Amino acid sequence: MAQQQRRGMQIDPEICFTKMDKIGKGSFGEVYKGLDNETKKVVAIKIIDLEEAEDEIEDIQQEIMVLSQCDSPYVTKYYGSYLKGAKLWIIMEYLGGGSALDLMKAGSFTENDIAIILREILKGLDYLHSERKLHRDIKAANVLLSEMGDVKLADFGVAGQLTNTTNKRNTFVGTPFWMAPEVIKQSAYDTKADIWSLGITAIELAKGEPPNSDLHPMRVLFLIPKNNPPQLTGNFSKLFKEFVELCLNKDPNNRPSAKELLRHPFIRKARKTTYLQELIDRYQRWKQEKGNDSDSDSDSDEDVQENEMEGDWIMTIKEADKELKEQLMNGNDQNHPVSTQPISHVPNKRPAPSVPPQGNHYTSHSNNINDGMKHLDVRRNNVPDRELGRPVSMATAPQRHAAPQPPQRPVSQYDIPRQSPSLSSTVMPLLTQLKEDYREDYRRRGHPIQRTEAIDELKNAFDLAERSCSGITDDLLTGVIGRLATTARVQEVDIRRAVDKVKRPS
Repeated sequence: MAQQQRRGMQIDPEICFTKMDKIGKGSFGEVYKGLDNETKKVVAIKIIDLEEAEDEIEDIQQEIMVLSQCDSPYVTKYYGSYLKGAKLWIIMEYLGGGSALDLMKAGSFTENDIAIILREILKGLDYLHSERKLHRDIKAANVLLSEMGDVKLADFGVAGQLTNTTNKRNTFVGTPFWMAPEVIKQSAYDTKADIWSLGITAIELAKGEPPNSDLHPMRVLFLIPKNNPPQLTGNFSKLFKEFVELCLNKDPNNRPSAKELLRHPFIRKARKTTYLQELIDRYQRWKQEKGNDSDSDSDSDEDVQENEMEGDWIMTIKEADKELKEQLMNGNDQNHPVSTQPISHVPNKRPAPSVPPQGNHYTSHSNNINDGMKHLDVRRNNVPDRELGRPVSMATAPQRHAAPQPPQRPVSQYDIPRQSPSLSSTVMPLLTQLKEDYREDYRRRGHPIQRTEAIDELKNAFDLAERSCSGITDDLLTGVIGRLATTARVQEVDIRRAVDKVKRPS
């Protein structure tokens, strides 16, 4: 009601809301506990400086769009967004119980606790998937609890929309430890990617950390597609282990859906969410004993140190293939005139068609940002003639954010840039031969077999590098040949011939 009464007038979020204690960091911005001065309702306020986050404008739009279209008791509620200068205020439901990751700081969970949390996550996923949406970043840190024990999914900065244009998504987003194999390999994927992440989250809730957490995230990206699925080991029930095994099937077609997993015996035995209040009380006592040093995990000193050591890899990966993105941004199509609106890879947010989906496989495509933003309640108080309730797209933000609009066509796996010719013609054959040589050394002389495994990792590294930056292998070999030739005082024409031969040995 208060939101409706504010329509037709200019809104200053600093007047409408009282910003209180900082409670952590979400994707893109800092989160504060706040108060709606009109309703006296406690809210969560995420404040984002758009000038500092200009590279993430599309992802911010994405989060707002997904939140604004969700209406479920298992997803954090979105109340509106307000733009004042370069600061965007996103007003959301306040959940004072902390995240599942926070609650683990005070002690481990029992299986009963885990079953309740997983059941509520599954209800959230069942809702999202029925709305043709993917979360794509399921983990304990993104599962929030109210003070009464209600469990809700949060942080939709990388969520995706499935529509009726292509079969599956193939963008590279998520957090490495929780990523499904098909996402890492940039194969087309669907709702089953969230189910894999749920299985990893189940292990995280049981063990306190996800599998491979002792390894560098970059290495984990190589190991997940290569290795057998992680297993839940230790003193846990057969039903719990079976549940995890079902989620972590490497073939997404053989993973059950969220709706099917809600019928699993391990989930059906779960108690009411009110039983989680004991965990919340325990965490509050732990915080009081620790003093003010224990902010939300996403804002802890430990995470800051990890961020400095590991770089962006331990954070959520929000970007699709950059080369693909650049191609789309710069591509021209005579049949699709280039618009002057800001570019966006935010999926289409119009209501889904009434045609029922077949199975769990839906589709995705990008759309003009203003089409998607028209459903949002975003206000800008420094635009004199704009009424409250009329949409304000990110086009009204500082103009340096603007870029040409790409042709509006589906993004499919055929858009992925071609690999360096030298990768298949020279590098991979050389590595394969080297692996055979190492195997022979192992058979004859007993040299360490780990050398052959290192070759596999090197192959994966080249492949991943090509996916991120097509042509990088050619550039590398060209540089190596040039450096060696310069040392040997070889003529430039011979260098060019050598480079061409590496790329096309036949």
